[in-house]
Amino acid sequence: MLLRFIWSFVMPFALALFAAIQVKKRLFTDKSTHRAIMKAKEVIMSERELQISKESAITRYVLRIMTKIKNVLDLEHIILSDIRNMLNQMGHNKTAENELAGYVVYSMTSALPVIAVPFITGYCGYIALYPVAVGIVFYRKYMNLKKQYLRCQTELVKDLPDLIDKLRISFASGRNYIPAFVQAREYCGPGMRNMLDKLVNDLQCMRPAQALDIFADAFKLPFVTKFASAVKIAVEYGNEAAENYFRIIENDILEVRRLAIEELTKTKPEKVYELYLLLVFLAAGALLIKGWEIFSQVSEII
Repeated sequence: MLLRFIWSFVMPFALALFAAIQVKKRLFTDKSTHRAIMKAKEVIMSERELQISKESAITRYVLRIMTKIKNVLDLEHIILSDIRNMLNQMGHNKTAENELAGYVVYSMTSALPVIAVPFITGYCGYIALYPVAVGIVFYRKYMNLKKQYLRCQTELVKDLPDLIDKLRISFASGRNYIPAFVQAREYCGPGMRNMLDKLVNDLQCMRPAQALDIFADAFKLPFVTKFASAVKIAVEYGNEAAENYFRIIENDILEVRRLAIEELTKTKPEKVYELYLLLVFLAAGALLIKGWEIFSQVSEII
């Protein structure tokens, strides 16, 4: 009786398990085969297609919708160009389209709790709060990217004075402009090094003026445009003409040095306090020494 009772449970479970295994074998590929298929796809996929394949299903769906929206709205001019520029300057490999789609998906999912408000209050009009919440979350996400970009720009500004000095020395010694940039990048921070790597690559496959314009446009700083112009003069007319132009923009260079020093002191305020203390001790020491000299002279007179 007991065996019959146990068998009545074991037999259906065994049959269900056997049927599930057979269905899985016939309808789904095993993991090793799936991995082999995905590796083969990665080989034939373009970089853009590979990035899209790594996104979630909902992100890929948003990307398809964005492709259709581009036919109606100029997303490139509205937001994509700014995102692309910021990502490139920060050294991110992600495309602007993928980044924007990620923001949309994050905003829509983060604002989902707002949908519960109409059910709690019993007033359907509150459903309008959902798109408002999505817009707020999206704006905060976009502003966070801008903050990261501004921090990256600050780091780049700190490296500009040293970069200018090294390039001026290289040009004065007769070095070619590409080796000059390659040598200068070794002494820069990661952000500037990434920008110089792109510049060197561009210099090798396009005209110097065009590559330098792309380099300057990435910064969106007036001084960098003047600096790029000085390098163009050095490339086309020689170091003497470039040095004259560097002297013309010397005030701009001094302003960049001041900004670089300010940023360095902001990141290391304890060093400034140490400098203030040192100045106070030196001033106090100078007063004590001078006072000792005065009292010594007075005592000799008396």
